[in-house]
Amino acid sequence: MPFLCRSGAGPLTAALCVVALALAGCNSKSGGIVVTGDVQFDGQPLQNGLIHFEPMGGAGASAARRIDGGKYEFDANSNMKPGKYKVAIRATQPDSGLDADAAMNRGPQPPFVDPIPKKYSDKTELTVEVTEAGPNKFDFDLKSK
Repeated sequence: MPFLCRSGAGPLTAALCVVALALAGCNSKSGGIVVTGDVQFDGQPLQNGLIHFEPMGGAGASAARRIDGGKYEFDANSNMKPGKYKVAIRATQPDSGLDADAAMNRGPQPPFVDPIPKKYSDKTELTVEVTEAGPNKFDFDLKSK
């Protein structure tokens, strides 16, 4: 790209160079590793949930993201570092599951019971290794039984 960004280039070329350099700079300055994946539960995308990466061995920072429509992503700003992680996944109550009238009047709400077995959440058996080289796409196919 340097051959395009030399002085004397047209205004459109100069604008494209500025955008390209800004985008390249965004990736290199964030310092985090992008981690993505899909989460299925009993063969269906987990519509609403949380995924939590906890560094194994106690070093480093943990991170959590929402699962929406069976997909999650830790972007470069999440500060994810290379290493081994325990992964915990929980379902969350969909927004549409609330009784709007009861919520407005502070009435009783239907209790939410997380259908995800404890072996994937509180007592997780899931582990991954995030690497500098990647790809860091981790898919999880959870089963209720």
